[in-house]
Amino acid sequence: MQLLEDGIIAALAAIGLVTLLLLSISVFIPPRRRDTLDAVVLVPCHAGEGTRLEQTVRALMRSRHEYGRFLHIVILDRGMDAEAKQIAALLCRDGCGVSLCERMEQIENITWEESS
Repeated sequence: MQLLEDGIIAALAAIGLVTLLLLSISVFIPPRRRDTLDAVVLVPCHAGEGTRLEQTVRALMRSRHEYGRFLHIVILDRGMDAEAKQIAALLCRDGCGVSLCERMEQIENITWEESS
């Protein structure tokens, strides 16, 4: 019986060590980026949503960097106030594949370039 218990403890310890090893490797080696689709994310923004807009765009940029699922983020002005417009302008200025459109028709005029 003691041999069985020692075997189970050794197996659990080995599984734990392998798990810790894989977690420590994943910290230093980022996940492989998959091919980017020719897709665009459209983020409508209304008045008073400046902070939410920044959080949404930053999360999308992080997701795009980690998983590479889309090319461009478009912020669509749906009655943004001055604060939201200023935040959107700052997000677009970074050159990270983010654009601001005031009307839906302007989306056709955006040049879709792959961002880093």
